[in-house]
Amino acid sequence: MKILICNDDGIKSGGLKALAEKLAEKNEVLVIAPDGNRSACSHTLTVRDSIKIAEYDKISGCRAYSISGSPADCVKIAKHVFSEFTPDVVLSGINKGHNLGSDIMYSGTVAIAYEAAFFGFPAFAFSSFSHDEGDFSLFAQISSEIIDKLLPLTTSGQIWNVNFPDFNVKIKGKKFTPLGAKVYADQYVLDNFGNYKLYGVIDDSTEFYDCDVEWNKRGYVTLTPLKYDKNDYDILQTIGEKCIL
Repeated sequence: MKILICNDDGIKSGGLKALAEKLAEKNEVLVIAPDGNRSACSHTLTVRDSIKIAEYDKISGCRAYSISGSPADCVKIAKHVFSEFTPDVVLSGINKGHNLGSDIMYSGTVAIAYEAAFFGFPAFAFSSFSHDEGDFSLFAQISSEIIDKLLPLTTSGQIWNVNFPDFNVKIKGKKFTPLGAKVYADQYVLDNFGNYKLYGVIDDSTEFYDCDVEWNKRGYVTLTPLKYDKNDYDILQTIGEKCIL
């Protein structure tokens, strides 16, 4: 199987290395990742600057390249510059930091999966709760198992958003869940230069309900199916039947 792996943490991320080397044991893997951290870039594309591509030789068992662009650029570069490599699946991660609930709107990790879905590839976005570097070997192993089980059931352009608990939490199992809401007590703090910096402190005061945010907090690997198509077909039909402009 041919697998494209990208991320938004950058080519040197331990999560990327662990996932790529694990999947390269039995598959042909191509890695394309930003040359530095691009977290929270969402679905940005590089349209005003040139993109530099450099070979990277510190991930075993696969071809790897860094680019000067965004996470979504990685998929476009793979599609158009490395066109001889047609992946059976596109993977993103393993990200340092969760992409739960409303986080997916800002996530470069999930944007990779959406860009892959746009081209018709099945895609998985993998994230871990902690923002720290750690031992990703267990998460890489579980990721491989998830792909083996779900890929045969996954259609062209379908996305799975997968989140692991914190490193020090014993995994209790896996849950298929809808997205929840990740609530932040946003604070813009004035610095010594007269500029403002955003500090997004997580507000954990909400009560439990059945969603990825809450199950992940309780030690489960959460799996949420997403769609590239953002059309509201119910409204289109209702407006078409009732409203004449």
